[in-house]
Amino acid sequence: MNRFCLVTGLIVFGLLILILNSLAQQEATCEWLKKPIDDKIFKTYLEFFTYDKNLPFDTQILDAKEYEGIRKEQLFFRSTPGERVFGNLYSAAGPSSKKEPAIILLHGGSAPGKDDPRMNGMGELLARVGWRVLAIDMKHFGERSTDLLTSFSTEEKVEKFFNNPPTYLEWMIQTIKDISRSFDFLVEQKGADPDKTSLIGVSRGAVVAPIAGAVVRRLAGVMMFYGGHSGKFKHMPAACPANYIGRISPKPLLMINGTRDIIFDKDTAVLPLYNLAKEPKKIIWVEGGHVAVSDEARIEMMQWLMEYAR
Repeated sequence: MNRFCLVTGLIVFGLLILILNSLAQQEATCEWLKKPIDDKIFKTYLEFFTYDKNLPFDTQILDAKEYEGIRKEQLFFRSTPGERVFGNLYSAAGPSSKKEPAIILLHGGSAPGKDDPRMNGMGELLARVGWRVLAIDMKHFGERSTDLLTSFSTEEKVEKFFNNPPTYLEWMIQTIKDISRSFDFLVEQKGADPDKTSLIGVSRGAVVAPIAGAVVRRLAGVMMFYGGHSGKFKHMPAACPANYIGRISPKPLLMINGTRDIIFDKDTAVLPLYNLAKEPKKIIWVEGGHVAVSDEARIEMMQWLMEYAR
């Protein structure tokens, strides 16, 4: 009898494990990863991202300094009515008589936004080798902080932001508009080459990047730096990167990801999204966790930019 109970208990326990694993897999699987929206629905989404291209920028330079061959301007410009974009513009010091390649840089989910030391380091690196780099604050971060997030803890971001579909969609729409206006700003006011202006998104910014790549067709290329898709949070289809990444082509896409990233898992969050992308595309795996900015990652990033965005 005891042996029967033991065997029965083990069977029940095994079934319970299978059920829990199945539920976990379902949670990590988004229906749009399996079947993205069709072109007819996608065209309706594009209407969400329209903006007034003729709205004056009303640009203000808040600070400017030169150091180690780099010029850094802290500034803001008007994006849409009631919304100002704060940014750091990095460029090589000294005058330039030609249109230069440019990059719009999106930060991750940390409170400092564009002023995160990693963003500053990336902006300086790219400026030294010839790009104009505009690192912007996305809404709710950095100098665009609001009452939505105060502690910026993972729990707070999940509860109030990532797992709040209406708020997250509103944020995504505004961010895509900000990217469009950043492109206009770089070309019209800062001498950027419109045919060589690309987008790099880091972490949460890398979740935005494929959506921007499909909507802002003028971008020369899109790089996702330690990003992917997460089915752990509820979101509307218009804010899901799975519905956009396949529409970046024929512009090039590069994904750089960590082999031990616990935020964007290789098998559930990165590869399923990458498989939806069309050529030209490339994925590079770097040993390490989330945003482990190694020399290898920097080299791969520079090689791709030299080939596709210069």
